[in-house]
Amino acid sequence: MAFQPSTGEPLGRSTRSAAVQLSGIHKTLGGTPVLAGVTMDIKAGEFVTLLGPSGSGKTSTLMAVAGFIIPDSGKITVGDRDVTNLPPGRDRDMGIVFQNYALFPHMTVAGNIAYPLRVRGMSKAHIKDRVDRALRLVRLEGLADRKPARLSGGQQQRVALARALVFEPSVLLMDEPMGALDVRLKQELKWEIRQLQREIGATVIYVTHDQNEAMLLSDRVALMQDGRIEQYASPEEIYRRPTSIFAARFLGDSNLIAGQFDESAGCMTVAASGKVIPAAWPSGSPCHGRCMALLRPEHARISAATELTTPHSPAQDLTTMGAVLEEAVFMGQSMRYRVHVPDLGCALDVQQVAGAGTTALSPGRQVNVSWDPRDLHLITTETAS
Repeated sequence: MAFQPSTGEPLGRSTRSAAVQLSGIHKTLGGTPVLAGVTMDIKAGEFVTLLGPSGSGKTSTLMAVAGFIIPDSGKITVGDRDVTNLPPGRDRDMGIVFQNYALFPHMTVAGNIAYPLRVRGMSKAHIKDRVDRALRLVRLEGLADRKPARLSGGQQQRVALARALVFEPSVLLMDEPMGALDVRLKQELKWEIRQLQREIGATVIYVTHDQNEAMLLSDRVALMQDGRIEQYASPEEIYRRPTSIFAARFLGDSNLIAGQFDESAGCMTVAASGKVIPAAWPSGSPCHGRCMALLRPEHARISAATELTTPHSPAQDLTTMGAVLEEAVFMGQSMRYRVHVPDLGCALDVQQVAGAGTTALSPGRQVNVSWDPRDLHLITTETAS
């Protein structure tokens, strides 16, 4: 079910969304560093996702912004206000959606949404108007009198969203809000959250370990590891041009080939075999010798060894190598192949669209694997001196 813009008067596109800045945030809990110099700028109205494995520091970063964790050092500003040491609550002017939604079970949907307005001392008439508009915004108009126990998981999430948005906070924080939902419902609600955020123009900081959520929802992603930001960029930038091996492996599937880059020759020598292949160092990044070449599975192609390989364009030849097909798996929309490439000294995963004309290739067959050299992304494994 696709999201439809609400009918009636919406809460309105936010004029209060604020920029958020974290500068050198450090925090140690129980003798263990959980945040180690987190620095990031978030623009007003931007959707930023904190992405990373368990223990990477993403939730601790969110809790520091919310005020549940006070940093040992560093500074957090929202707009022009220093909120570093403010307690959580109305002074921070932030809406929060937790993973378990934290709805009051004894209150109705309308009562839950009204709660932040009541604690702010708003009049009953003002509260009713705001709650009605919030219900329309998240499409729950007919469920105002229900208790949370009688709602589905997706409906509970919408109530939590409405409660977080009803007082029009300058920043909306979301901590793994879809962690408890099934795959199909997640897919529906990801689109709803994205379009809702675009409609209201809120500044959103969103925490997830799910790379697909991060790719779909975000303007920018802060990829975290060991309490630090590994890379902070658009989803496309991190996917296509990761700056570290960790980033290459965490976001998307990856083939990594170890080698030595020769800047003068514009090529890379494969470490396992000594094979020389065309490659170019990413512009704007430091150039060092030892490297890993990232090749995404969808950027490689295989064909029967007897077939001629057609370049992507007349002006750009492909790099082509002989290989042995080890495995072929039908994935519905695509075929997934695993091939062993002797000249690379490793196996590659290859993903191709499974169309009606897809050639059936069986394991053990000799094949060609090819790619456009421009799709080979080099990542240094040396430290600059």
